Amino acid sequence: MKRFLKTIVSIAIVIVSITAQIAYAIEPEITDAVSNKPADEQMSIDQAKAQIEFFHKAIDELGALTPEQAVRIWAKAEVTRNGVYHYAVACDDLKNDIIKQWGKPEDNFWIIGTSSPWVDKYDIVCSKKINDSTYEVTIKYYWATSAGPSEPTTSTLLIVKDKNKWCVKEVK
Repeated sequence: MKRFLKTIVSIAIVIVSITAQIAYAIEPEITDAVSNKPADEQMSIDQAKAQIEFFHKAIDELGALTPEQAVRIWAKAEVTRNGVYHYAVACDDLKNDIIKQWGKPEDNFWIIGTSSPWVDKYDIVCSKKINDSTYEVTIKYYWATSAGPSEPTTSTLLIVKDKNKWCVKEVK
């Protein structure tokens, strides 16, 4: 499980890095100042988009091995504001909805949430087994701001087994 999470984090870091390279490719003078590399040595926008698409396809092959792991990965997206985690454990229909909402990963940042409030912690407040291949899990997020705590929120996830992996089918 730790290896899976490390793989997802590594992929997310690479995607963020490539996305930054796309931004720098658009403004070469900023790229030169930041990376100290000549503009002709930078990855082209087309190259970066193609690489992001490769990572996108790799993420589609991965999945959570347990319902608990799916929940933790989903919650990690909220904590880190990284939508790649949501996508990684979403079922196919939800993945399509995510792409409709956020755009393709090679064309858009998948940063979710805002700088404030941020998730201070979260708890799984209810986990109900519906049957051998379906769970309903409620997560309570505790939010913080620079002025102090903010109102907690909850999300209820419908987690299902799809072939050999667990995924989030629905979010309420």
